[in-house]
Amino acid sequence: MWNSITITNNQIKNEDIKKIIDGKNSAIIIKKFLKKEDCKKIIRKISSMNIERDSKKFNHIGPFLMNYTTKKEKYFQNAEKANQVFKKIFSNVENPVNKIKTTISKIFPDYKISGIRENQRNYALCTIRRHENGKSIPLHKDNVSYEGVEYEVSKINTQLSCILHLQETEKGGNLSIYNKRWKKKLEKYREIEFGYNSNIKKKSLSDTIETKLGDLVIINPNYLHEVKEIQGISDRVTLGMFFGIENKTKKIFFWA
Repeated sequence: MWNSITITNNQIKNEDIKKIIDGKNSAIIIKKFLKKEDCKKIIRKISSMNIERDSKKFNHIGPFLMNYTTKKEKYFQNAEKANQVFKKIFSNVENPVNKIKTTISKIFPDYKISGIRENQRNYALCTIRRHENGKSIPLHKDNVSYEGVEYEVSKINTQLSCILHLQETEKGGNLSIYNKRWKKKLEKYREIEFGYNSNIKKKSLSDTIETKLGDLVIINPNYLHEVKEIQGISDRVTLGMFFGIENKTKKIFFWA
């Protein structure tokens, strides 16, 4: 059985993170990480603002680095704009990005939380994604060391992913993560558009994580994962960000 570790924010320990890194567990779910009222305030604030999508293809606020692997300058331009927007969105709530950083810093007391910059440019604080009825996210992995070699964050030892649920779906939209770590040989199964052929997940243990309002989910994104089709009128809205662990310098970096 491959399952997640379900805890509260004051219970999480360094050992839990190690289990995710090593693949002993599928995910860490921190229940009620952000107050439901703060989640709802963020959604209302987004709805009241005239925010430009990061691209025509994706309903995202803020750039996602993996979409800019060959457009580095454009990524940093969009990150600068998005970070100003995030300041406005989080102005009247407990800032979820800062809260995630504080939580991770407590787990790694011997490491320094470092604000990484590149050519005096800041990385995006996070990405807020809205997925509507009928949408899904194909089987994929996130590996900045392989796909983002042009960026400084690619030099880290370990990459982990944080997903904060800002709005629940009526049905569907659950995250499924498979006990199958990505290896370069799997690239032959890569789809032209995005992700991997679903056949490669067969016979792999899996864990399904529901979209519960206010929950923070931490996964090792080098394990294959997907989001099932969303059903109903309520969109799936999440805040996503990565953090990287650099053992040599004992630093932790955040980006999106």
